[in-house]
This record gives sequence, structure tokens and C-alpha cells, in this order.
Amino acid sequence: MAVKREEEKLGAFTLFRHFLRLMGYVRGQRWLLAVCVVGSMAQAGIELSLPLLTRRGIDGYVLPPYLHVRADAAHAKALAGVSGASPQDGEEGSLFVPAASFTRSQMAEMDAAHLADGERYYAVPAEAARRAGVGVAGVSNGRAFLGGAAMRLLPTEVRASLLQDQRSGLGRLAAAYVLLLVLNFFLAYGTTYGLNALGEKAVVIMRGRLFSHLHRLPIRYFDENPVGRLVTRLTNDTATLSELFTSVIATAVSDLVLFFGILAVLFALDVRLALVLLCLAPPLVALALWFKASSQKIYRVIRVQLAKINTFLQESVQGITVIKTFTAQRRTSARFGELGREYYNTQMKLIYIFAVFRPLIDAFATAAVALVVWYGGGQAVRGAVSLGTLVAFLIYLKMLFMPLQDLAEKFNIVQSSVVASERLFTMLDTQPEDPGGGKVPAERCGHILFEGVTFAYEEGQPVLRDVSFEVPCGKTVALVGPTGSGKTTITSLLLRFYPLAPGKGRILVDGLPVEDWDVRELRRQFALVQQDLFLFAGTLRHNIALHGEVSEDRMASALEVSRARMVLSRLPDGLDHAVNERGTVLSQGERQLVSFARALAPGPRILVLDEATASVDSATEALIQQALGELLQDRTAVVVAHRLSTVQDAASILVLKKGRIVEHGTHADLLSRNGLYAHLYYMQFGA
Repeated sequence: MAVKREEEKLGAFTLFRHFLRLMGYVRGQRWLLAVCVVGSMAQAGIELSLPLLTRRGIDGYVLPPYLHVRADAAHAKALAGVSGASPQDGEEGSLFVPAASFTRSQMAEMDAAHLADGERYYAVPAEAARRAGVGVAGVSNGRAFLGGAAMRLLPTEVRASLLQDQRSGLGRLAAAYVLLLVLNFFLAYGTTYGLNALGEKAVVIMRGRLFSHLHRLPIRYFDENPVGRLVTRLTNDTATLSELFTSVIATAVSDLVLFFGILAVLFALDVRLALVLLCLAPPLVALALWFKASSQKIYRVIRVQLAKINTFLQESVQGITVIKTFTAQRRTSARFGELGREYYNTQMKLIYIFAVFRPLIDAFATAAVALVVWYGGGQAVRGAVSLGTLVAFLIYLKMLFMPLQDLAEKFNIVQSSVVASERLFTMLDTQPEDPGGGKVPAERCGHILFEGVTFAYEEGQPVLRDVSFEVPCGKTVALVGPTGSGKTTITSLLLRFYPLAPGKGRILVDGLPVEDWDVRELRRQFALVQQDLFLFAGTLRHNIALHGEVSEDRMASALEVSRARMVLSRLPDGLDHAVNERGTVLSQGERQLVSFARALAPGPRILVLDEATASVDSATEALIQQALGELLQDRTAVVVAHRLSTVQDAASILVLKKGRIVEHGTHADLLSRNGLYAHLYYMQFGA
């Protein structure tokens, strides 16, 4: 069947749109998400405050913080109101004012009026200065003001005794710094743990819904999507979304708050210096947009190629016997190598984009530092900006580029999450199988009626053409004919694996159209035994009961009638014997007997045997023939067979050719007509 693969039909989705849907998977724990968001914002606030502490330490304690201002009458009153101003004892209009208390405009105004000298002063205890015998520039409120140049000339011991208050202030700042770091650690631990818990829970819920939804999808969906591709959905793609919670959302809120908070602080510290940095914004935005557009296309191709690799690998492992039989190992390895090289080449394109993006981000960061050092350093030399402000500006600048560097590190996860969410939500948005009309007949005996059924898997290529027949309750009808004549399609339509198009006939079971049945109740009336047998990894008991509840009496009856008890006789653990995937520890015939037991265990009214004896040996076929009499007793049966010896006792045999019933009747009737059935019979038995 020619189909387009799902990955190649994906459109352009946005992460934000899908993120809103993802939030539905943490419903009931949104309070935890809110707490984590608040915690992330608090983290950002703490990180924003640390450079301000550094600035405070440099300007307030390490460097001389005070200016000596000699104000005239016009300025004295205004300066006296400045925070931290100390009038000099005994001298009118002379004040010592913290330099950090002035704005840039105030500093410019004082420079123009020649109110302040170029010296900076420390405030030390006046008594300590007197005992040390040092000359001071002035005294105010028990504090002596000593110039920075004079302080540097004093002996180390004297400087230490005079700057005891500054050392204590630095100690308090250091303690506050450490306390904030410890608080930041606990906030980071809590938010990371909480978001990881949310992410893992979301993935568990999503995987459960995907698995449940997968089993409600129509059979046609599985025709179009190989097993490896679907396994990739439920494992790799959901794991990628878990990374979105744990690696991206965990830092996204704090990064956003930090980024805009830093911008606000930079403008608050120095508007002119911040505006100088804005000249780097346009090329940065252009770089980010180029990176987003280029990498998103490549990530979509990568996910498609990864699904192809998984599918090819799964098919190669399942078909290893065929590959070895036809000595196709080299050809298969060569094809796998081609897929690997395609994947490698695409990954290298992505690496190239990252190799360009990351160094350019670093280059912009270096250029920003150079701008600050050039412009801000010049301002600091002229006294327009304090050294502490310049240092804080450089720290904030480094922090400003951290979210952008984070984007470079996490963008692969973001892009993978976009593509993964596309694929997962595309699967979840696929319409499930029609549950039917919800009706159940009052009396059920297994009556089957086909009326003028025409069906095509693909438009314009009908597989069945105007097929009509009836199977009375408790009777057996056999379907025979060449390969491709539509026999298996009839059984698939009977179980409503594929819907009939309007106006293309009717299929009735117990007088009710299959479309009106509750589809689960409809299929409970059937038991299907196929040529391609499948046993799940687990015990034989689980394989027969399919994890349902089957009474011991019914289990014993199913084993006895199907002759599967002969299989158990050679197994040491009997029904509790563990079989591996596909039951390869059992022979083909033994797996067939187990499948018959599985068909009988739920007590179905209708048996559908689709080439059930086509792959077994003569001895096993003889056992199955013995069992068929009891299997079909009081049950309606539809038997698809190539081995005509298995259907000679059927009440009616339908012979199909190119989707049409060309003959019908009993075995003897059909032989006497010397038609297609007789031809097939004589071909098999050589008569």
C-alpha cells in the first residue's frame, strides 16, 4: 500500500502551542509548577543582587567612599539632605558625602561649580585617628575623614586599626553573600527536583495515554506506520519531552527573569553605558533568528532519519532468519550503513550551525566587555562612574550572555521537543477507530450475512466485488481460491478491522449491521486463528488468557479440545512455562495448538480460521483435524484455507477469484461441476 509516512506530512507547529497541551499532563500538580516558577524567580532575584553586593563592597568599603564638598549657600541645604552626608565640625558649608549617593547629573553639576576636590576619603573613628597621630581632613559626628592617598602611606598595622569598621562591613557583606548562595542552592535543588518530578509524571501519563490511544486506532494506521516508527514515538519522543521539563523549563523562567532583570539593572546603573551596549542587539537578534530557522529544519530531518534507522533495525532483527538464508548480510549492512551515513551527514550540518553560533555568541560577549572597558573605564577615570559600578556592570554583562549561551546549549532539546511534540500530538490527534453504534442484539447465535459487499484498500482498486453469502447459525463456510482473491479481506471486514464505504453493501451479524454493533461486543463474539501466529513474552497461561480472567474449568476444556495439552506434557512448568518473544521456544505446530486454545478460552460464538493449518506438518494437521470437530461444534465458523482437505466437511464452500464468488456449494457438488474448485483440488492431490 502506497502511503506517505507520518513524519513527512508534519506541518509547522510551535513549541508554545504544544507546551500549553503539555501542561494538561500535570493537571492536579499545577501548584507544584507554580511553586517551582516562584522559586526560579527567587533564584533570579538572588543572582541579580550578588553583583550589587560586590559594588557595595568596592565603593563602600574597599575604596574611599566619601567626597569632600565645600558648598556655597545655594547648594548647602540641598547637599545636607543627601543620604549619608556629614557636615564637618566647626566649618560652615563643608560636608563629607558618599560618592554613591550622587547621580551622574549631580556629579556633573558639582564639577561645574567646583564644589568637590578630586580626593576620596575614608571615615574612621576619630579617637583611633587621634591615638595613631595621623592628620585628618576633617571631623564629623565622632568620625575622622582621612584621604585615600594619605591612608596608603600609613603602616599596615595602623591602616588595619583605622579601617576596622570597613573590615567589619566587608565581613557582613561576605556573610550575606554566602547566605544568599546557600539559599540559592536550596532554591535550585527544590525547583530542579520539582520540575523533574513534574516532567517524569507528565511522561508517564503521556505514555499511558499514547499506549491506550494506539490500541484504539484503526488497523489502517498500522498498515501505514511500521513498528519501529511507533516504538520510537513511545520511547524516544516521550523521553525528549521529559528533557524539556528537566533541562529547559527548569532554567527558562529564571533565565528570562534574569535576562530582563539584568537589562533593567544595567539601565539603572548607567543609562549611557547601557545604550552603548544596545548597538550589539540587532546582529544578536539576526543571529538568533538564523540559528532557529536553520536548526529547526535539520532537527525535523534528523527525527525522520532516526525513525527510519529504528524501523530498519527492527525489521532486520525480526527477519534475521530470512537474511541469513539468502546470505543478504552484506547487502543489509550496506543499506544500514547508507542510513547511518545520511544520519551522520545531517548531524554534521547541525554541528556546523552550532560551531558558527556558539563562537559568535562568545565574540559578541567579548565585544560587549571591550565596549564597557573602553567607554565605562573612561567614565571611571573622569569620576563619572564609580569603580564598583564598573565592576558590577562587567559582572552583569557576563551574566547577560549566560541565558544566550544557555540557549545555545539547550536549543537542541527545545528543537527536538518541538519535533517530538509534533509527532506525539499528531498521533494523539489521529481519530480512533469508530466504536460503532453501541447496539447488541438480544439473541446471538452467530448468523452472518454479506449483501453486495464491494471493498477497496485504495481508491479505484477494489479487492472485493459485489460479494454476497450467508452463514446460518452453527454452520461452517469455507473460503477458497487463488492468492489475492479476497479471502482474508472478508474476515477483516467481518471483524470490522476496515469500515465499508457508504453504498458498498452491508455486513450483518445476528441481524445487526456491524456498523451498529458496539465494536468491542462484536469482536467478543469472534475468535481469530491466523497463519501468522503471535505469542507474547510471558507464560503460556497469559498467552491463552491474554491477561484476562479464565476459569480453570474453561482453561482445561480449551486445552483438551485444542489438543494443546500435548504441548504442556513436555514442559516442566506446564501453563506457567515462560516463552520468549513470539514463542520461538515452541515449534510451529505447538504454537498453532496454543493459538487454538487461546481462541476457545473466552468461549466465542464464531470462529475465524485464516489459513490456520497452512504452516504445520502432517502430524499436527491430523491433530488439528481431530480437534476441528469439537472446535466447531455449536459454533459458526468461517474457514479460509489453501489445503482443501481441511474444508471438505464444510456446509458450504465459497470459491473466490479476483474478488468475486465464482462458485459455491458442498465439496461433492463443486467437484461434480469440474470448475475452479475441482481444478484446485486436482492440482493439490495430483488426481
